[in-house]
Amino acid sequence: MTAQEWKSYGKFVRINNNDLFVIDTAQDETSSKETIVIINGYPSTTYDYHRIIPILSEYYRVIVHDHFGFGFSDLPNTYCFSLMDQANVCIELWKKLNLKNFTILADGYGSKVAKEILYKKNANFISFNIKKLLICNSVTNDIYSDLNTITSFINNKKLAKYKDILMNYKSNHFYQLSEENNKYKDKEKIDRIWQKFNELENQKEALVLCCYNEESYLYWHRWMGALKETNVPVKILWRKDDLSNIKNILLHIASNHHNNIEIIENKNCFVLDKEPINWLLMVLKELDQSIYHSYKYEFATA
Repeated sequence: MTAQEWKSYGKFVRINNNDLFVIDTAQDETSSKETIVIINGYPSTTYDYHRIIPILSEYYRVIVHDHFGFGFSDLPNTYCFSLMDQANVCIELWKKLNLKNFTILADGYGSKVAKEILYKKNANFISFNIKKLLICNSVTNDIYSDLNTITSFINNKKLAKYKDILMNYKSNHFYQLSEENNKYKDKEKIDRIWQKFNELENQKEALVLCCYNEESYLYWHRWMGALKETNVPVKILWRKDDLSNIKNILLHIASNHHNNIEIIENKNCFVLDKEPINWLLMVLKELDQSIYHSYKYEFATA
């Protein structure tokens, strides 16, 4: 299926005077199926789920959207790619779709968005009944290989705060004057990075990473607290090859003793882009055992 074919399956919902691309597998709002909403990660889009949503929709009403600035959704002129904004967009969309009860499947970048929603739920800012939250990271680490030069720069905590200055700089002297970052003394590398900063798409990429890193640092305690205080059943899937997530897993183990939080190892390191069926089976096992066994049997006999 091509991306354009996938687009024909979705619809656009107007949120904050911009078009948000949404996949909603329900024929109408009277669907009797339980609802699962997917908050996708970065740099993923709804299209990354095109192989599993038709299967998942046999059992659930599935709703997933492209975040603003991603996929087919609009890129508002004043948008800064804040995780907080993305959470508010999710809430506005779900209100427009008249959702009441649902399970959240949050993926990578989307897990931070989900934790902000959980925080708002704990504070009684939203009225949805969140039945369950499943957190995972469905993409391989090598999907970010093309982002390495920009990511290594943005991940430098001392420099990330200067993103606004960098976006408006007229020359690359900033890099050459940076005494503490010897890796930027390489003229060819400097030129490549500077070229990225002068391309609109890569400026967008830089802003996404900046906001993600800054807000992950600023709101870490807020989101950890949200997990500690919630009564929503939470399942966290982790892979041993996903080093970025191991710190959080260890901290959860050390600081949480709540029966509603369960940490599960993805022992086979299944990822969506390489083994979609096995990844889906792993997710279904944690969502509903009866559906998992039903589909596992159907898959085995197909």
